[in-house]
Amino acid sequence: MSLPRALRPLRRLARRILPTATGPFRRLEVVHHTEYRLGIPGIPMDPLRGERILTALLEEGWIGRRAIQRPREAPVEHLRRVHTGPYLRSLDDPLEVSRIMGVQLTPEEATAALELQRRMVGGTILATHMALRSRESVIHLGGGLHHAAPSRGTGFCLLNDVAVAIQRLRVREFTAPILVVDLDLHDGNGTRIAFAEDPGVHTYSLHNETWDEVPGAQADTCLAFGPGIDDEGYLDLLRETLPPVVRDHRPELVLYLAGADVSAEDTLGDAALTLDGMGARDRFVVETVQAACGRIPFVTLLAGGYGAGAWKSMARFAPWMLSGRMTDPPDDLTVALERVRRQEPRPRPFRDRRLLRRRPEVREDPAVGKEMSGWSLGPEDLAALGAGPATSPLLLGRYSRRDLEEGLERFGILGQARARGYREPTVEILPSSGFGPTIRLFGEPERTFLLMELRLDLDRTSIPDAELLKVEWLLLQDPRASFHPGYRPLPGQAHPGLGSLVDVVAWLVTLCRDAELDGLSFRSSHWHMAALARRRLRFPDPDDGRRFQVIQEATRGMSLSAATRAVDEARVVDRRTGRPVPWAEVLMVVPVAADLDERLAALGEGMEDQENDSAAQSPSAAVVLPRREG
Repeated sequence: MSLPRALRPLRRLARRILPTATGPFRRLEVVHHTEYRLGIPGIPMDPLRGERILTALLEEGWIGRRAIQRPREAPVEHLRRVHTGPYLRSLDDPLEVSRIMGVQLTPEEATAALELQRRMVGGTILATHMALRSRESVIHLGGGLHHAAPSRGTGFCLLNDVAVAIQRLRVREFTAPILVVDLDLHDGNGTRIAFAEDPGVHTYSLHNETWDEVPGAQADTCLAFGPGIDDEGYLDLLRETLPPVVRDHRPELVLYLAGADVSAEDTLGDAALTLDGMGARDRFVVETVQAACGRIPFVTLLAGGYGAGAWKSMARFAPWMLSGRMTDPPDDLTVALERVRRQEPRPRPFRDRRLLRRRPEVREDPAVGKEMSGWSLGPEDLAALGAGPATSPLLLGRYSRRDLEEGLERFGILGQARARGYREPTVEILPSSGFGPTIRLFGEPERTFLLMELRLDLDRTSIPDAELLKVEWLLLQDPRASFHPGYRPLPGQAHPGLGSLVDVVAWLVTLCRDAELDGLSFRSSHWHMAALARRRLRFPDPDDGRRFQVIQEATRGMSLSAATRAVDEARVVDRRTGRPVPWAEVLMVVPVAADLDERLAALGEGMEDQENDSAAQSPSAAVVLPRREG
């Protein structure tokens, strides 16, 4: 559970003035550049991964602004110490860059990709320099471009930052042994090739598949474990093979590629490690090095990681370096909001609140014979709705299409679309036809690929004395992507997600603040929506909160899709009555105004306490019945 916002400044201050370094390192410095957020079109890596980690560390008070250094692009003279002249000249050709990246890039995009990786090479050079100066830990929130070899690039890697940084140290007369611990899912083949004839640099790579064998290499460990490895198998292999390497090589500098693509949640990987398993991996690397060599300079690089949650493993590992405790970072929504708040100017204040003060139309529903002022729409409802006549070019009487584009850009949603290969994401606003205005995001100006569809309205009835921004409908999808083999889509899911749910919610929360609304509301018609949103959203109705806890306990250990199907198929039943535990149209709220936050805080904290205690309650209040085939 995250600390209440009002108390976070006190925690940050306490960590700066009180001794907190009870972990393996006394200091922690970070290398990062805002240009890393640009990403490369078509490469499905979260371009905000580094910024999310940095925001979490700043928000929790683990580092201050002075601990952050910005790198410069690596000069060509540094690159030439590793890469051949003909190869570097070939990178002037956009077709060659496109071949290496595996996506078709325009000349401008190819140049931007090369400039981005040159800056990441500069970041790793800077990180090694800082670590040797402080003899402590430095994290580069980028880098790990380990596939690039001296005369060729491959696997998204144009330049090898690890090799260039090490060769620069050699030129500067650092002759001590160096160990590269490469725990990216994929083979560190380029680094191994670069130092095949240098016994002073040992490259230890633990990966799913070996890409290049290097016969006669003087100092390398190359181990392939195949697809599907889990925590136990991975950690057993690491514990067996890493300690002898460290003891024999006795490094005086370690570069650690802490790839997050070994995660079971990674969108491109084929491993099955949990977040706890990755944390145990990271701790073991540091503890093994320090047990054999003491506190030596230690540089950590992000390396691979594909998906919305790829930032979390490093956001847990970095605090452990100082505290010796593996703590959870702030929740995703807090990080998304704080990232923008810290780095961008606040949007201009809402100046005409009267535009929002229209009264909701109240209609009579003949089917149920009662008044209603809002609906929670499903896919079949939305498909039947037309845009209707234009009533206003502005969303909620305030936001133009350009305003929305700026907001989607600031929160990284357009960047996520570009990372998936949609180069010109296009926004349109459909005026209200009585159900609230709709925002659509397409992948290109021709509006062929729908990435986001969002229908909003004002809600003045769900909570007394509160005015909310209601999400009537939200669709996020990547229509050109395919599901992983064996993945069972969630109810209503026709395509894989876009990976931007948290950023969209954070953007909507900012709209609420700008328009002086009290909060954001939506109704979760399926269990998975509540499960995904539960950490930040709250249940105004205590009965909904208790029902959520009962289902959560009964489905513990099940995948999200399996748990959702069990609820939808009425297989989660009350132990006492034998009746299904229902889940339908449950109201959830993100409080934005302080008074609404205070009203719901006690209820939310009480339910969280019950959730923490629920695992110890036996038997649970509900049970999941087996699925009847046929």
